[in-house]
Amino acid sequence: MDLKKLLFGTSQFVSRTDTETNSPAPDPNDVWAFTDPDAREVYSNQGELRLLEQDIRFEIMRGGLWQSEELDYKAEVRRLLQEGAIADKGTYWYRSPHPTVYRAQRDGKVKIAEWVYSFHTGDDLTFQCRMERDEAENDPGPALVARLNPAEKAILCGDMTSAMRGMNKKMNGMD
Repeated sequence: MDLKKLLFGTSQFVSRTDTETNSPAPDPNDVWAFTDPDAREVYSNQGELRLLEQDIRFEIMRGGLWQSEELDYKAEVRRLLQEGAIADKGTYWYRSPHPTVYRAQRDGKVKIAEWVYSFHTGDDLTFQCRMERDEAENDPGPALVARLNPAEKAILCGDMTSAMRGMNKKMNGMD
């Protein structure tokens, strides 16, 4: 596992991102749409890529497609990258699907459906999957803006204590 990227996102580490300025519109069927390429490579090198894929497909995507607001997040990230408002921090989020973490280069806003997120220079921005959103009292939307700290290890959503919580809400007609 490349702990340098996972834990520190150092400037000497040349990283790749899940979204670039010229990225095409994401495919709602693409299981890897929100996975940082370096995270994917780590799982592949450990022989656990299939485990990550299953976690994303069944725990995060819940056997379906990426939702429209999740796809809108990627469009906003692409816009912010094009404007120079954010840049690759050189790390990825510790929770599956392990999206790229971006660092705000200046103050700005992210607008996704009914959510508006303000950020300031130095804030971090990353994708927040449905599993994380299910843990919150009020749905915070698909973006997370915060000052993030390094994590000790990466985790799969299926390993979280709230795994399948969202599925239970959906099955009970509450979603």
